[in-house]
Amino acid sequence: MRKVSITIFIIFLLGIAFISKEKNKEVSDIKEVVRFLCSDEIKDREYKTDGNKKVEEYINNLYKEINLQYVFEESYFSSFSYNGMKLNNIIGKISGENNKKAIIITAHFDAWCNGAVDNASGVSAVIEIARNLKKFSETNKLNVDVIFLMANAEMAGFIGSKDFVAKLPSLGYESAYNINIDCIGIKDSYNSNGLGLKNISHIDESEKLYSEIKEVLAEENIDYVDDFSTEKSKLSYEQGQGVSDYISFEEKGYPNIHIAQKGLGKFILNENDKPNLIDYRKIKNLSEAISKYIEKRTADLLSSTAAQYYNLWV
Repeated sequence: MRKVSITIFIIFLLGIAFISKEKNKEVSDIKEVVRFLCSDEIKDREYKTDGNKKVEEYINNLYKEINLQYVFEESYFSSFSYNGMKLNNIIGKISGENNKKAIIITAHFDAWCNGAVDNASGVSAVIEIARNLKKFSETNKLNVDVIFLMANAEMAGFIGSKDFVAKLPSLGYESAYNINIDCIGIKDSYNSNGLGLKNISHIDESEKLYSEIKEVLAEENIDYVDDFSTEKSKLSYEQGQGVSDYISFEEKGYPNIHIAQKGLGKFILNENDKPNLIDYRKIKNLSEAISKYIEKRTADLLSSTAAQYYNLWV
């Protein structure tokens, strides 16, 4: 009897070990992106550093691996000048059935110090969404173009995203909207708040975007509150300013949503913003939810009643 009990206990432990290994495997790509961006090799991702250039190349290679399409010419790099320096946004896309409309998913990759929460977390989420949608598009046609913009020099005043938005009309889209991801995935042991999803856009169509995203997050059991992520975002909204790259779209009239965790203020813009703060499962879950939101749009927009429900597109 004792031998049987020991055998059952060993099988139980092996089962736990297998489940743990599988869970770690599910988040391994996300973890690797955060690890590299915050590594000693990079040190600092501010726009004027060598680390910033290395991250440009790193994201460029990830886009090649995922096999995204180019947006501008034959390169993922989209160059602009700032303070006498040549900088790059990294931009790729998955083409949809209707190439006159686009979803633009953004995260900035520049940072002060390690910048795990701000914003390696957002970069890893956008890469994960790109992987998910690329796989989805192999057997399904997305209804609209999905553009993945990794913006540079956000912390210098949203310089990279402003350059992209200035170039956006040249792409010929009749309508487009922005999903911006910046500062997510802090462990509950540090910050148990959900996402702060107060509508901080003054554009009417943004309210519907916020409502639709919240609906999907609720379906996927992702915590959020209808509140500002920080006091700074509240003040910026009241003053018609911004705290992340969504503001570049806002200023040119494009509907937008800013996704950030509530109560993040003390965790960013300092040397303690390191990978130990990150819950990779949270990033995985959010990435899957946003991917499902875009996939659901594709399915619903192909139905006869979709235009009535998803009138953001009409």
